[in-house]
Amino acid sequence: MINTIKTFFQRHGIDPGARFIIAVSGGPDSIALLHAFKYMNADILALHCNFALRGKESDMDEQFVKRFCDTLGIPRVVKHFDTRAVARSRGISIEMAARELRRDWFEETRAGKNRDYIVLGHHAGDQAETLLLNLCRGTGIRGLAGMHPVNGRVLRPFLERSREEIIAYIEANRVGYRVDSSNASLDYTRNKIRHRVIPLLEEINPAFSRVTRETCRVMNEALTVYRHGIECLKRQVTTSERGELLIHVRDLAASPAPATLLFEILRPYGFNAARVKDILDSSTAIPGKQFRAGDYLLSRERVYWRLSRITREASPPAFIDGEGEHRAGQFILHLRERAVDEAFTIPPGNDTACLDLDKLTYPLLARHWQEGDRFCPLGMNLDKKKLSDFFVDRKFNARQKRECLLLLSGDEIAWVVGYRLDDRYKITSKTRRTLVITATPVPDDASENPPA
Repeated sequence: MINTIKTFFQRHGIDPGARFIIAVSGGPDSIALLHAFKYMNADILALHCNFALRGKESDMDEQFVKRFCDTLGIPRVVKHFDTRAVARSRGISIEMAARELRRDWFEETRAGKNRDYIVLGHHAGDQAETLLLNLCRGTGIRGLAGMHPVNGRVLRPFLERSREEIIAYIEANRVGYRVDSSNASLDYTRNKIRHRVIPLLEEINPAFSRVTRETCRVMNEALTVYRHGIECLKRQVTTSERGELLIHVRDLAASPAPATLLFEILRPYGFNAARVKDILDSSTAIPGKQFRAGDYLLSRERVYWRLSRITREASPPAFIDGEGEHRAGQFILHLRERAVDEAFTIPPGNDTACLDLDKLTYPLLARHWQEGDRFCPLGMNLDKKKLSDFFVDRKFNARQKRECLLLLSGDEIAWVVGYRLDDRYKITSKTRRTLVITATPVPDDASENPPA
């Protein structure tokens, strides 16, 4: 097994001088792993989880691991978990709770103790079980690739070794180990596959374990090609705008596999396969259709699907009592009062508004739009228009509507910031003083943008 680990290190570019955490349950796989790393003179720390699921048997496992480590002079840390209570509180199975607790504690310890890798003792039999479990669950190409020998900071050097080879190593080195009695229980799906399904498959093909290893190897290579292809297609059908993801509807439909591509684009944001199907089925719907997953909103526009993060809380109203610089929503408003004389000219651009100062009442109020808001768009002869209709006319997307800022004098909208002045507050031949307001967008907070 020592040669297996050395070969593994060479194949995957792992530095033998790195600092390792070894996950040790007390069973033959993890004990063989710990023993081999010890006699490679590696820098190791053993971690053992007591999940308190088998009463006295769990405590005996813990004591065995402690004695084994102490005998060989291996530093070790043991942690106790109330696994059943965690499963109840999270609404998940006990198996899932144990996996999450173990994973989180291992990574927390690795980072906290400045270790390089977490090493697990999964072997070829575990790989076969995982492949069949994933096949039953319908996890797609990723599931058919099984467990990865190297997955970030997690290493599995025994994945190509059989359980029989591991037991032979244990016996040759006269090392003891513990047997988990729950491994014989058919209450767990994995055990049913281990004790019923795999023996039947081995009757059909005695080389089943070897074939499974080869299948996982081939699928891992296929997965690499698949990911490369998906990334290339993503670049063809997506773009970004102010941190939001835009998916071109027609380009997506013309791609080789629209459903698969859209799933891969949206999966990181919490959209599952069923939701993606609903989205594709609505691709011919009129603009405005929306789908939500967690903190993300997907909105149908004329040309794009727009993915926005919606966790940002609405900015509170801002009261403005005079000249100066004021933060309001996603803008910095710069206010200055000026006399209207022969030298005065109205600055160009939608980001600056000139209002008749004598028609305004301080404090002004800057707030986001609300249902029912109306104003008199400049040039419409005081005819009031619903702001929602104005949005439709201007083809506002979901984000523009959400972030639209209004400047009010009393209860009346004086300026739809960055878009249109209210006709009642425009400068006329009778205007003697003006309030010049320039709106400068605040740069987006990168933490609020969808990940790339």
